Amino acid sequence: MGQTQEALSRRVAAPALLAFPFFAYLLITWVLPPPAPVRVEPNLLDPSWQMILTESFLHGAQFGRDIVYTYGPWGFIESPRGDPAIYPWLVSARLLIALAFISGIAAIACGQIRWLAGQFILVAGIVWFANPIRVLPVILLTARISRRKDNHRFSLLIHFLAIGCALTMWVKFTDFLIVGALAATLAAEDVLGRRLPRLSLEIVAVSLVFWMVARQSLGSLGLYLRSAYALASSYSSEMFLAGDGNAEVILVALLLLAALLPLVVLWRGGEGPHWPAAVWIALLLFFQLKEAFVRQDSFHIWMGIVNGLIPSVVILLCGAGVFRSGESLSFGTRALIRASAGFAIAVSVLLIVRETGTPAGSEKYRAMLWNADALKSLFGGRSLAAAHAQQLAEFRQTKGLERVTGTSDFFPDSQILLYGNQLDLSLPPVPQAFAAYNEYLSGLNAAFFRGVKRPDYVFFDISPIDNRYPSASDTLSWLALMECYEPAGGSGGYLILRAAGCHERRLDLITGRTVRAGDRVPIPSGGHDAIWAQIDIEPNTPGRILSLVARPVETTLEVLSAGHRQSFRFSPAMGRAGFLLSPLLRDPLSFGRLIQSGKSDPEGDVTEMAIIQPARARHFTEPAIRVRFYKIGPGSPIEARR
Repeated sequence: MGQTQEALSRRVAAPALLAFPFFAYLLITWVLPPPAPVRVEPNLLDPSWQMILTESFLHGAQFGRDIVYTYGPWGFIESPRGDPAIYPWLVSARLLIALAFISGIAAIACGQIRWLAGQFILVAGIVWFANPIRVLPVILLTARISRRKDNHRFSLLIHFLAIGCALTMWVKFTDFLIVGALAATLAAEDVLGRRLPRLSLEIVAVSLVFWMVARQSLGSLGLYLRSAYALASSYSSEMFLAGDGNAEVILVALLLLAALLPLVVLWRGGEGPHWPAAVWIALLLFFQLKEAFVRQDSFHIWMGIVNGLIPSVVILLCGAGVFRSGESLSFGTRALIRASAGFAIAVSVLLIVRETGTPAGSEKYRAMLWNADALKSLFGGRSLAAAHAQQLAEFRQTKGLERVTGTSDFFPDSQILLYGNQLDLSLPPVPQAFAAYNEYLSGLNAAFFRGVKRPDYVFFDISPIDNRYPSASDTLSWLALMECYEPAGGSGGYLILRAAGCHERRLDLITGRTVRAGDRVPIPSGGHDAIWAQIDIEPNTPGRILSLVARPVETTLEVLSAGHRQSFRFSPAMGRAGFLLSPLLRDPLSFGRLIQSGKSDPEGDVTEMAIIQPARARHFTEPAIRVRFYKIGPGSPIEARR
């Protein structure tokens, strides 16, 4: 009996000893560093949404109503920035996730790898590269499966992992889907095993607690899910970005194929997951692949593959027993499994080495250096409030905006300029125009700019992303700004728009026709009228399937203006909603002149357009493209809508 207790104590103590140094590392690099500074950077889009998430949590904004985003109320955990008042919340949330993450990894390593060196290497690799938020659900599933063989090591840990996963549900909408699907999976396995689904109920209950701790009402939960789904469902078709080759795609395919054999053989021959867990694993890998390859740049590949998919595959291989001796298997089967798993590990290392040399890999190490400097200052006695005040002073000196009386917004995407200048903000539901990429989302923003809560001032710029047509982000808001605002000067190269009485802009149909990709379509304009266009490109059945599982083939809008042909990224969803086609706006002041006169600058008139598609794209869309052109004319005054 004494020997049994001693062995049990060793089995429980070993993971704690293994976890300790790595937990200290996570404290220094992830848990304790303060929020990123408010500073002027070459790209202000990402710092802006990071600031928005921080401020939204601190001010109790209701997600789904006040703010519509792919992130949830705890989204600031991912990339916090700005106000030091978020720091206690940040440390508390990350501490919970870090403890669950490192405890789970250490327990799995100790349960599946006999040699201390192997345990150390596994935990070190996972901790160094994995995003704890993304990987925590797969740790929970693996721990749940491992519990069947080692109940003492995992009994309490599983509940701790469930609490951590319940928190990550509200970081990003994909996390909600992944953890929610995991809860359903665990419930299905319990039902198959004729057990009460306690763990699934625990995840649901604790997640609702975290939702309310973030000062979210239960009534807004449905709005959050609806709006987040509207964003997520259009993300692939509207935000995709082609990469510079298929090397990563090929390597990831090899990795998954190599890992499949060990997982199938070992789990079929042992106490592996039931079919619901296999379905969930496929769903998890699908989301990670989407994150990496919809916007196929180095940063998204790093997030989806290096931070997510590779650690997940390694954890699953470990949980399946690849690193155990496997005496129950024949010599040939054991050799084949180990060779296949070894190849998967080798491909993982090759992928990591390849991506470390990219801008995303460099950014990881720059962030670590900044965190080290920030912690040094913090432990040196300098308060976060003092550092934040200095950041704001330097920001205003570098990128100062005119002080306005009343509330303000920035259009389209650089809201950090408002935070940095300490202006009073009133942001639309989808706070950055690039993300309002379908008619429903843009309609929310347009209603806001026509409503009684609209900002008194809008700092306006022309700064499309991904070579989009200048007026093709949040298209319906352009019409609302023309109706309810007037030019009031400039500041820092931006146009200042001031709220005025709303005057409807009529859309008078000029002509409609059906064309095909590649047709040159003349723009029916006279007297330099502003032209609104609706372009309806319908996907066929293969195209709809492609949009769900991958990304569509790129479509281009080519326009002729001032004798020059230019090509722009075209969004089918925005084309259906309608957008300002002519004039082609080249600077903020040209939009101010359009509002004042209702006419375009002669050099901005668009006289011809064409939809350009690669030959392969035509297999995924209907050949007929419906085009309608409207003249934007003055209308009667309208009341601000509540």
